[in-house]
Amino acid sequence: MTRVSLTDGVWIRRLFFVLACLYVLPFWTVRYLPTVDGPCHTYNAWILRQHGNVEQYPLLHQYYEINTKPYPNWIGHGTMALLMFAVPPLVAEKLLVSGYMLLFLGGFWYLAGSVRPAERWLAFLAFPFAYHQLFQFGFYNFSISLALFPWILGYWWRNREAPGLAFAVKINLLLWLCYFSHILSFLLALAAIGILWLATLRRESWRRHLPHIPILLPQAVLPVWFFLQNNGGEMPDRWSLRQHLVYFSELHVLFTFSAFQNWLGIGLGILFLLLLLFTLWRKSRQRPFFRQEDLFLLLALLAFALYLFSPQGLQGGSLMKPRLSLYPYLLLIPWFSLGLSGTVRKAGTAVLALSALLYLGYLTHWYRVRGEEVAQFLSGLDAIQPHSRVMPLLFKRTGGTDILSHAIGYKALEKDLIDWDNYEAHYPFFPTRYRSSVVFPNGTGMVVAPSTVRLKSNLPYVDAIYTWRMPPRGLPFRKRLNKYYERVSEKHGGELYEIRRDAPGIESPHARPPRRRRDGLGGGVPGRGPRPDRPHPRRERPGRRRPGPPGGAVLGM
Repeated sequence: MTRVSLTDGVWIRRLFFVLACLYVLPFWTVRYLPTVDGPCHTYNAWILRQHGNVEQYPLLHQYYEINTKPYPNWIGHGTMALLMFAVPPLVAEKLLVSGYMLLFLGGFWYLAGSVRPAERWLAFLAFPFAYHQLFQFGFYNFSISLALFPWILGYWWRNREAPGLAFAVKINLLLWLCYFSHILSFLLALAAIGILWLATLRRESWRRHLPHIPILLPQAVLPVWFFLQNNGGEMPDRWSLRQHLVYFSELHVLFTFSAFQNWLGIGLGILFLLLLLFTLWRKSRQRPFFRQEDLFLLLALLAFALYLFSPQGLQGGSLMKPRLSLYPYLLLIPWFSLGLSGTVRKAGTAVLALSALLYLGYLTHWYRVRGEEVAQFLSGLDAIQPHSRVMPLLFKRTGGTDILSHAIGYKALEKDLIDWDNYEAHYPFFPTRYRSSVVFPNGTGMVVAPSTVRLKSNLPYVDAIYTWRMPPRGLPFRKRLNKYYERVSEKHGGELYEIRRDAPGIESPHARPPRRRRDGLGGGVPGRGPRPDRPHPRRERPGRRRPGPPGGAVLGM
């Protein structure tokens, strides 16, 4: 067994944790985080924080209610809501994702040290996975659950031979935190513990292993309740075997910003394959061939099989394949055993650390570029009246990681807006949801064909429309828009339109009067939203909730 000197262990540990701390820097170099669903999560956390503040935020209480059922997805929203008592919303979001980053990287350092202490330096392999595609989609709750996953396995593995009271409290606490983050990592962690428990059960030690059953029995309650409550069904798998293998082997789950990450994924996949083959070759020369640590190879193989045969979506969640493609790689990290000498191990550590540092520079660059795009998008909303109901219409999007699709949430929390693009509130398994009395605008075409959105029938429900990169001329939709709404600002391709007071059938308190003419004829004062100390002047008619969000937004958790 390879031994690591105390001096080597100290400098490797210090290097790892310095690099882990540096990996939060991209979050703090921008004002707005360039993720897809992040603004929506932050907006809904703000609703949790201000829901009882009817005087300053009357619309939040009027349109939303708190979902107190014990669904997953509470950790991210609840943590941000609590942080917002002390810091502004944007800072709370950055603190949350910084915590995720340190939790994720520290978790694989902990797991690798729990399984093979002498090979702990291979935890540096986790750095390229930290900014995975699901995180850039803004799936904060799933990302936190993925970060808790190695802590759960590592803690169980370390204490599997002596499951006492302290162990029972801590392992259940970790698992409950994981459940309230995301159900997928929670179930995979439970399944992994079950497999490890069965495989390490021995005739001479069965009495020490039996307490694991009553200790983990409380974890059956919440998932059983969840599946009884949720009838989301499944999305069938339409990928071919070749698509599965290409996506997995080239690590497409790491692609977020540019084509460089395609090459990164291919190179990382080859590196993992070489480490796998080298570890197997090294094991073939050892006796006994099978050791308890090899159970993590079994877990990785089972996770790969689950990736191949799982549906595309389940119980209301989507993007199952990208999520599941992460676990086989991450489970291999604590299993790898290279047995390198001190000098070679130092060189390998230096190469992995330098690669992670260079990738950090790449990520920081793209965060600044994409963060500026979000800032430009939001600058066109500076003139919007507070306490308005707004519908965003994006005529141009930014590709796979569509960072602008829910970015309006940042402005919505700042000005007490009702964002009709708030997809979360349409579903039962998020902390906030629309009240049953809310009547929604017709959002057909809002996402895929914004020029087909109906305007006249939506006038009672939409006080402002924000368009992004709308064609300048010759679009019939622009003519219809100018009939009912007046353009009040334009910046960087974003145009803000607020409802006209003189439009037919208008009763909205946010309707704007005609502008004062330069020749002095006609006039009026610009329309104002309701004062914060008054309830919203217009009550919504009772109506039935639509089955899904306007525009058919894809659900991500």
